[in-house]
Amino acid sequence: MTNQTHVLDIGAGEGALSERLKKAGASVTACDYAPEQFKAQGIECRKCDKSGTLPFPDGQFDLAVAVEVLEHIDGHAGFFHEVARILKPGGLFLFTTPNILSLKSRIQFLFTGSFYSFGLLEPFTDDPIHQHISPFTMNRYAWMLSQHGLSIHRVATDKVQTSSLLLSLLVPFIRLASLGQGRNTGLFQKQNSWLLLSGRKLVIVARKAL
Repeated sequence: MTNQTHVLDIGAGEGALSERLKKAGASVTACDYAPEQFKAQGIECRKCDKSGTLPFPDGQFDLAVAVEVLEHIDGHAGFFHEVARILKPGGLFLFTTPNILSLKSRIQFLFTGSFYSFGLLEPFTDDPIHQHISPFTMNRYAWMLSQHGLSIHRVATDKVQTSSLLLSLLVPFIRLASLGQGRNTGLFQKQNSWLLLSGRKLVIVARKAL
């Protein structure tokens, strides 16, 4: 990464990632819902609102990153549109989010009605910094990204959950159920890959079309 690589850190918080990107040699700009909390020196941080609008011109960035942001916002279609708009052709969008497809999350939903890392939402409470409000699957992210000219380039995870390893005896039954989904068998197999069944957080890299 060089200082010719223009990076936007979305939902930058206090700026720890922005500082690391700058030290790696990138030209970094940040934005956050609460920019007054941003502490990184020598990096501009602009305010972005809950609508997902990004206060930057078209095609400005080579890379946009959003670490643990997607689960906090509503209106992802507008947000992905904005990300695609501010990226250069061929630019990358990297984001991380809790993986609700893990075996641990599926069992938690079965018994409690809420996914891993997504508690119940208190009515009349609006706290976008702390609330997790959007539990989406890998397939939904892939579909939503595709509607805005972004295709998934790579999927990884931060770590394998020990609890999911202990539940691995369920995997053959999940795979068997996936085979019965007709023409969408391939999509169900991707949705039920070992990576998604075991990973704690999703790390997704999408690319804007050239």
